[in-house]
Amino acid sequence: MFLVETWSKKDGAATLIEACPPKFYPSIRNNKRGGGVAVIFSSKLSCNEINLGTFTSFEYLPIKVKADHSLILITLYRPPKSSPTFLSDFSTLVSAVLTNYDRIIIPGDFNIHVNKSGDSNGKDLLNTLDGFGLYHYVTEATHQLGNTLDLVISQAANINNISVSDIAISDHYCVLFEFPFTIHSNRETCATHKQYINESAEQKITELISTRDLLKGHQSLNEIVVGFKSNLKEILDEVAPLKTKHSSRVKPHHG
Repeated sequence: MFLVETWSKKDGAATLIEACPPKFYPSIRNNKRGGGVAVIFSSKLSCNEINLGTFTSFEYLPIKVKADHSLILITLYRPPKSSPTFLSDFSTLVSAVLTNYDRIIIPGDFNIHVNKSGDSNGKDLLNTLDGFGLYHYVTEATHQLGNTLDLVISQAANINNISVSDIAISDHYCVLFEFPFTIHSNRETCATHKQYINESAEQKITELISTRDLLKGHQSLNEIVVGFKSNLKEILDEVAPLKTKHSSRVKPHHG
């Protein structure tokens, strides 16, 4: 659940926190009136707040979800008062996300009349979204005055079943939507250990072997074999130290 205009300040955050389940991220506003964003999510999900920079023209709360593809949820609130840096700030944020993550969903109150063809702010926002290959999915009025101010923006995230409902607690309406994704409960972390030997490493190994007496001090055949292997491994570790790579994979099914 994505909340905007929580009006939550440091001294009043406890009330909001007590009213919400444990899996809850608030954005606290100090010395400001209005605004505020928060996210409530299921305990089945593994989520954490991330830092994507500081912007003065809007408030936002970015949450990374551990899913089958890297998924970022960004709750955004743009105050009604127009800021000349909004589109620039918004573009910077989107660029940072699309560079590092596969899927992005941005629900929020943009306070821009995207339903009015003659609204310059609406045109500029839609052109910006188009430039990034993003889409806004809300086509109904989301405010009691008949305008579409609250949006759900996404890039290839399969937004489904969009609906708008007046739940009579605000001048803005509630926007409902669904998006399917698979959590990482069926994945496991794997560690791969490798030694990388290139042409330069081969040359270095040859030089070290030629300068060292790998058989020195050994009497029996067994001692010679064990000592040779030990000395050779020492040279390999020196030239091409063992490196570990961690990755994740789907757990194999048995049965």
